[in-house]
Amino acid sequence: MANSTTHTTGQYRASSEIAERFLAFFRERGHREVAGAPLAVPGGGTSFIIAGMQPMIPYLRGQEPPPAPRLTALQRCLRTDDADAVGTNGRKCTSFHMLGNWSIGDYGRREAITLALALLDELGLDRSRLWVTLFGGDEALGLPRDEATAHEWRRMGMPEERIVPLGAEDNLWTMGGPGPCGPCTELFMDRGVARGCGRESCLPGCACERFLEIWNLVFIEYEWLPGGTYEPLPLRSVDTGMGLERVAAVLQDAESVFETDLFMPARTRLGELVATRGREAPPGRSAPSDQTDTARLERAEARARQMIVDHARAALLALLAGVGPGHDGRGSVVRQLIRRAARQGRVLGLEQPFLGELLGPLATGHGALLTPEEQARVPELARLVTEEETRFARVLTVGLRELARLAPGPDGLVPGERLFALHADRGFPPDLAAEVLAERGLAVDWSSFARAREAHRVVSRASAARRFGKEEHERSGQRGDGGGE
Repeated sequence: MANSTTHTTGQYRASSEIAERFLAFFRERGHREVAGAPLAVPGGGTSFIIAGMQPMIPYLRGQEPPPAPRLTALQRCLRTDDADAVGTNGRKCTSFHMLGNWSIGDYGRREAITLALALLDELGLDRSRLWVTLFGGDEALGLPRDEATAHEWRRMGMPEERIVPLGAEDNLWTMGGPGPCGPCTELFMDRGVARGCGRESCLPGCACERFLEIWNLVFIEYEWLPGGTYEPLPLRSVDTGMGLERVAAVLQDAESVFETDLFMPARTRLGELVATRGREAPPGRSAPSDQTDTARLERAEARARQMIVDHARAALLALLAGVGPGHDGRGSVVRQLIRRAARQGRVLGLEQPFLGELLGPLATGHGALLTPEEQARVPELARLVTEEETRFARVLTVGLRELARLAPGPDGLVPGERLFALHADRGFPPDLAAEVLAERGLAVDWSSFARAREAHRVVSRASAARRFGKEEHERSGQRGDGGGE
C-alpha cells in the first residue's frame, strides 16, 4: 500500500513512519530522544515494562536528574493483565509500542495540548473527529474538577460538547498505588456511528468500538500518600503516551489494530495455514445448527485469529528481550502466551505446530521497528517457538479431549478436582482449562481444586518423608559399615 493512499481519517502512514515522525516532531521542539528501556525489567521476576512512562519514574519523582527537561521515546511494553481482553475488542494488545513525550518541571498543560494538536494536524488526522476527556473531580478524594485543562481545550477551539468530564477511574492517573499521580486528558477519535453501540448517550469512555483513545496527556501534580490523601508536588511534570498500534489503525483506516500493517502479514500467513492445514470441524466442535450458532462460531474464530497474532507478537518481543519459555518468572509468561495461542489454533482447526511460521511475517510487518540484528534473530526464535509448541501439542490434544467430556455437577460447577487431576496427570495448565470451559459457559469449583491440590501435597510430603527416611537410614548403615562410629 503506497504512502500516498488517502482515507477519510488522514493520510496512510506505515507504523514505523508514524513512530519516526512522532520522535522527529518532538526532537525538533527541544526534546531529547532517549532509547526505550529493555522490555524485561532487570531482576524483576515476572515483570515486564507495562507503560511508556515506567522508565521515567525516577525523573518524575525527582529521585534522579533527567538527561534533559524535555524527553521523547518509543517504548516496547507487555501487559499480561490485558491478555484476557484480546479479541473482545479491536484495540487491546498484550504487547504494544508506546510513544511518549515528557516535560520534567518544564512546560505544562498549555504547551502539552498545543504540541499534541500540532502533531495530529501534521499526521493528517481530522480534528472534527477528535474528542477529549478530562478529570471531572472527586469530592471523596478532595480533588477538584480539572478546569485548567478544560480552559486550554476551549482556547484551542475544541467545542464544549466534545469535552467530556469523567471520574477518577478514567481520568486520574496513578501508578496503581501511592506515588506521583495527577489528572489526565485523553484524546479519542470518533470512528463513526456504525462502529458504535447505537445508544444516544455513547461518548468517549464507552466500551464500544466507536471512540478510540489514541493519546493520554497526564499532568503529574500530586503525591498520593499511603494514608489515602493527596498533596501537591513541588515539581510538576507532564507525561504523555500515544499508542502506536491505535494511531496506526486510525491513519490506515483499519477496522482494528490487528488489521494494521504490523499484523497483516501474519494474519495473511495464518489464513493460508488454515486453508491448507486446518480441519473443517476441529475436535469437539459440532456443525452449526442455525444462524445464531453460525454467528457464535464466526465470533470465536475471529477472536482466535486476533489472539494468535497478538500472543505470537508478544512472545516475539519477549524472546528478542532474551526471555524464553520456562517454568518460572517471565519465562512462564512466554510459555503461557505460546500455549494460549496454540490452543486458539485448534479453534481454527490447526492441530500441528504453526506459531513459528508467523514470526517471520510479524517481523516483516514491523519493519524498522525491529533493529537489523533483531530481524536476523527471527528464524532462530521461530524454531524455538515451534519446539515449545511441539512439546505442548500432545498435552493439548489429550487435555482438550478430556475437557470435552467434563460436565457440571449438581451445583452447576465443574468439579475442581477433575481439573487438578488433568493438571497433575497430564500437565494441562488449569488456567487454560478454565478458559476452555468458560467458552462453553462453564465455571469451575475452585474450592474443590484447592482441596485436591492440598491433598496431593500432603501425600507428596509423606512420600518424600518416607523416601528421605529410608535413604537416610541406608546412608547411616553405610557409614556404620565403614567403622567410623
